[in-house]
Amino acid sequence: MKYIATVDDHEFTIDVNDDDYIEIDGERHAVDFQGLSSTSMYSLILNGHSYDIDIGEDADLYHVMLKSNVYEVTVEDERTRRLAGVKGRLKEAVGEVLIKAPMPGVIVNILVADGQAVVKNEVVIILESMKMQNEFKAPKAGVVSSVRVRAGDKVDQNAIMLTISDGS
Repeated sequence: MKYIATVDDHEFTIDVNDDDYIEIDGERHAVDFQGLSSTSMYSLILNGHSYDIDIGEDADLYHVMLKSNVYEVTVEDERTRRLAGVKGRLKEAVGEVLIKAPMPGVIVNILVADGQAVVKNEVVIILESMKMQNEFKAPKAGVVSSVRVRAGDKVDQNAIMLTISDGS
């Protein structure tokens, strides 16, 4: 799974697919990461070098102490980041709105039909991706001008699922 870690305005893409290796910004590293029971301390062996790390968590922010330096780190998984980006773009919707799949998945349910009036924030479609169901809401009041998928359809990333136009 991919994660995006941000430290002092610098983003690192971390890909965790193996227990013994990770990729940081595309570069492969040997890793062993173990928590020490009942503490906030961790043992990290990265490319043969050993580090003791103290990690404190505060809401969405981690305080990481490494070699007497404290770093504030935020971590997002790729799925969360994509959904946040889609939701952010939809908040400012004007004119015709295309609701696209932010990632590949399967259409679980379509709660609207062509020509149906919708209100802002009404759930219009449910997409399952990575074993999680994601609800997509109308970003504005309007009329469903086109439903382009059916329940059970597999969709690719950026596939248009439906469109909402201004009401007439």
